[in-house]
Amino acid sequence: MYERDIVRLRELLLKQRNEIFERLRRLESDWKVLEERDIELEEESQKADITSLYDQLDEREKIQIEEIDLSLCRIAAGSYGVCESCQKLISLKRLDVLPSTRLCRKCAHRYEEEQKRLPRAEEVIVCEELPSEYKGLSSEQLRLLIFEHLRNDGRVDVEELKIFCKNKIIYLEGIVPSEKEHQILLRILRDIMGFTSIVDHLQTTELIWEREDRSPGRADYTPSVDVDEITDDVFESQEKEIPYMFPDQPPPEEE
Repeated sequence: MYERDIVRLRELLLKQRNEIFERLRRLESDWKVLEERDIELEEESQKADITSLYDQLDEREKIQIEEIDLSLCRIAAGSYGVCESCQKLISLKRLDVLPSTRLCRKCAHRYEEEQKRLPRAEEVIVCEELPSEYKGLSSEQLRLLIFEHLRNDGRVDVEELKIFCKNKIIYLEGIVPSEKEHQILLRILRDIMGFTSIVDHLQTTELIWEREDRSPGRADYTPSVDVDEITDDVFESQEKEIPYMFPDQPPPEEE
């Protein structure tokens, strides 16, 4: 698969992720409006229908977000587009339609016939181990270590970069000024520092760096990010503009 295809599919994944959050946000807004009104008896059935829809979308779309994040993780690791079952490449045509798919067409058809299911996406991401030299470090120590390495390297501008570490996963948020620096950042984390689980939500843009209040490349810059400003609630993530991360424990199974 060509690099331009990977970049295009990654942009499509990020777009789908943003659209899911937007739909959830609109749905939650509609629910709050309905909740605050004086509901007449004849409207009770409508309220029940909306509640049911809310619950259904909440779980289903959380799973979709996890699937997208797994694909973004695999793009960062250089293993995107490989079928989890047969280990063969998934066709570009299939990825164009289903960019977060984990199975090739033949295996997906076989799984459907046999009613088999893949493990939940969050379980696949968190199964990776940290490099041995980082074991025992707290999430905050790990985050500061990464930023120190990036500042010492000097090739990546960290002005708009946010990094969070949780459950042995590195989460990248914010903006880097170019796709070139984006790729350098991934190579540093993956090939030099040895991280295998990187969920990459980064955006790349040149325009933001033209603002006068930016000072890219400052050697003394330390991002003022609170490592506690992370959430496993999709609505809170979008409302407060903090990263969404998989919960520490998988959701309880429905009875």
